[in-house]
Amino acid sequence: MINSKSKKIEDSKMYRPPQNNNRDEQINFDELFEKISSSMPKIPFLGNNGKIPIIIIGFVIVIVFWLLSGFYTVGPDSQAALRTFGKFIGTADSGLHWHFPSPVGNRDIVAVTTTRRLELGFRSGNDGFSVAQSVTNESLMITGDENIVDVQAVVQYKISNLPNYLFLVDDPGDIERGVNPGSPDGRTLRDIAETALRQVVGARNIDDVLTTEKEQVQTEVLLIMKQLTSEYETGIDVIQVLLQNVNPPKEVQAAFEDVVKAREDRDRLINLAEAYQAAEIPRSLGEAAKITEAALGFKEGRIAKAQGEADGFNAILEGYINSPDVTKKRLYLESMEEILPGIKKFILDDSSVLPFLPIDGATGGGLQ
Repeated sequence: MINSKSKKIEDSKMYRPPQNNNRDEQINFDELFEKISSSMPKIPFLGNNGKIPIIIIGFVIVIVFWLLSGFYTVGPDSQAALRTFGKFIGTADSGLHWHFPSPVGNRDIVAVTTTRRLELGFRSGNDGFSVAQSVTNESLMITGDENIVDVQAVVQYKISNLPNYLFLVDDPGDIERGVNPGSPDGRTLRDIAETALRQVVGARNIDDVLTTEKEQVQTEVLLIMKQLTSEYETGIDVIQVLLQNVNPPKEVQAAFEDVVKAREDRDRLINLAEAYQAAEIPRSLGEAAKITEAALGFKEGRIAKAQGEADGFNAILEGYINSPDVTKKRLYLESMEEILPGIKKFILDDSSVLPFLPIDGATGGGLQ
């Protein structure tokens, strides 16, 4: 007896897992709604002793949560387009707003200040800059002189009118770029960019497109795209057009590189010639001025000398008129004074044995 009692005591001390009382702890929704219904004010004309039916309470709760789901927030760079029963009724700017939830109302929140990017003629890599793939059916174009050029460009744009952007253009979209159907920056914007670029490139020679007129091409394409996007009411504002790569086709690229090198050599020689011209012209002008000054001095000297000779002749003439004999004698003596020092002279002496004496040792002849 003692052993059996001690065994029972030991069994009573053994660990017992807690009993499953979930049945008591489970929430009884019927009781919960009953409590809510009893706490609600009673309405006399309703049945069930004036208590509000549970289904009405549930419906009210659903309506409250549905109305609360109409609150939404628009970010600082975004704008919301609001629709009621599918009809556009207005827009909402950044901040907290409320609009009828679906299915009565809808809202489309779109980033309108973000600069978006359209690649034409190529597709960039993961870094957004390197060219991962060339799209030749977009990039190959015919120039005005019937050559082929490979043009790759980037178009940057923003959304300027959200309702027009969302609802006025039926566009198939561009899955590759993540543009949903209905947005005009899908196929519509790509066609506009390609049309404008082909029009501008087709009006120029290939040399101009490759070298000197790239900036002008960008400007003209931008103006044409702005005009077309405005006419089509796309709600898009094109900000900038940038030419990335403008090259001849690979098959003739080597020949064009030779042409470019020859053009660079030509420009280099022209620059050298212009530098030589810039240095030589001032020097030549200086020499010309120096020669001119010398000529003017010589001219003035000759004029003064001639004037002096003329004055001297006039003086002699006046003396000759007054005293002809004296003047002749003086002129004769002056002439002899100039002539005799430079010629051979012989003295004839009739009283001498020799008929003449050569003063300087010369023989023969007479007076020279």
